[in-house]
Amino acid sequence: MNKYAKKVNPNAINLGFYYTSFGEHYGIRGDIAFAQAMLETNFLLFTGDVKAGQNNFAGIGATGDGASGASFNSPKDGVLSHIQHLFAYASSKPLPPGYPLVDPRFHLVERGVAPAWTELNGRWAVPGKNYGESILNIYKSMLSDSIQDLGDVLKEIDR
Repeated sequence: MNKYAKKVNPNAINLGFYYTSFGEHYGIRGDIAFAQAMLETNFLLFTGDVKAGQNNFAGIGATGDGASGASFNSPKDGVLSHIQHLFAYASSKPLPPGYPLVDPRFHLVERGVAPAWTELNGRWAVPGKNYGESILNIYKSMLSDSIQDLGDVLKEIDR
C-alpha cells in the first residue's frame, strides 16, 4: 500500500500498517479503506479542503464550501477514525473493545446502511455518484500494480 501511494506521491507518509491492523480489528477491509484515503486525499497530496496536518485521511467533516473537517492528533488517530467511521456505516453493532472512539462523527451516521463499498454512494460524499466504484477502481489499480511488481521480482529471480 505504501509503495503504491509513493508512486504518485513520493513524499506520502506510511499508513499501510495502521490501515491493515485497525481494519483487521474492526472487520473492515483496511486495504480498500486505504484506497479510499488515496481518493479522499489525492494520494496524500491534500489538494482539497483538508490539509495534511489535520491527519484526516477520509475527509471526515469536510462537507464542502471550504469546510476543512476534523483534525486528529496523529496519523494513527486519523486512520483509526477513518476505520471507525466505516464501521459505523457498515454495521449496527457496538464498536469492538480495544480502542477509544476517536471519530467525532460516528454518532451522526445512520448505522449499518452501507455494508458494501458501493453503498457509500451518496452517503459518504454527496452527491457521491459512483463514489464506491471510484474507491474500488483505485483498489484494483493498487492490486494490478502489486501484481506487476511481483512479476518483476519473479523475473529477477529467474535470471
